[in-house]
Amino acid sequence: MEQTEGEKVLFFHASWCPRCRKLDDQLRAEGAPDGLTVFKVDYDSRTDLRQKYGVTLQTTVVFVDDEGELLSSTVLYDDPSIESLVAAAP
Repeated sequence: MEQTEGEKVLFFHASWCPRCRKLDDQLRAEGAPDGLTVFKVDYDSRTDLRQKYGVTLQTTVVFVDDEGELLSSTVLYDDPSIESLVAAAP
């Protein structure tokens, strides 16, 4: 991750989750905001990352530093939008 400039966020996404798809569709249509790189993480298959970051619900976003250490996390279930993603940044 250290090769990526700016803020980094892991978006824990499940293909079966309508709220995840809403945020994913918006990111695909509009792109990530400048200075923010979004890494989509499969909620179902990446139990290692879910455990590492304490993720228990899809639509969780985890902001990490260049070494992958947790900076902050929040669940965007109630408002899965780019605006909420930006507002959640540490």
